Amino acid sequence: MALNSLSHHRTDFFEKLGPHYDLLLHLLTFGGYGRFLRQAVKILAPKKGEKILDLCSGTGRVASWISGAVGKEGKVIGMDITQSMIDVAKGRYGTLDNLIFLKRDVTRPWDIQDHFDGIFMSFSLHELPGKYRVGVLERSYAALKNGGRMVVADFHPQSSRIAKFFSLIFFKLFERENLSFISFPQNEALRRTGFRKVKTFKVLGGIFQITLACKNS
Repeated sequence: MALNSLSHHRTDFFEKLGPHYDLLLHLLTFGGYGRFLRQAVKILAPKKGEKILDLCSGTGRVASWISGAVGKEGKVIGMDITQSMIDVAKGRYGTLDNLIFLKRDVTRPWDIQDHFDGIFMSFSLHELPGKYRVGVLERSYAALKNGGRMVVADFHPQSSRIAKFFSLIFFKLFERENLSFISFPQNEALRRTGFRKVKTFKVLGGIFQITLACKNS
């Protein structure tokens, strides 16, 4: 998450939260957080020998799962702007030879082209102010090889009925500055970016969503 695109309040929040992030999300989702992430990784379907990028990788838990799937022949890179998250991730998973964590601002140019087989992003796109979201998707598309795919696991933007009601309550209570995500046209933005195959999977009655977007060869 970008220091120059988040309020100091949100930046400080994530810096302090590092060691407790997974537990907090586990409690907020009534124990469903880990299952949701594992479902998203299953949809990403990392394979032996692949190169995978975990954007806004947090504590590194998902990156460690993916590293096991790609094996010694593969490579996983976790990127996060929050130093405490990077420190936690390295402390927990720094001994894995095929996994590295980098402190990076994902809203700035990565200078990576046609490199990754897959990109994973969970509960991070909604944290970015609207003006940065499409740019991150564009850089993700450019960083993928032809035939690569991206998975975004997050709140369901443009949810409806009861799911939208609960999402609005959550955002107004905890993330008011990110309220615009509720109306963010994510699938349309992915297609405008260049992705041609976009498939969505609704979770928990449509409050959350897993999106698979493929870069055609």
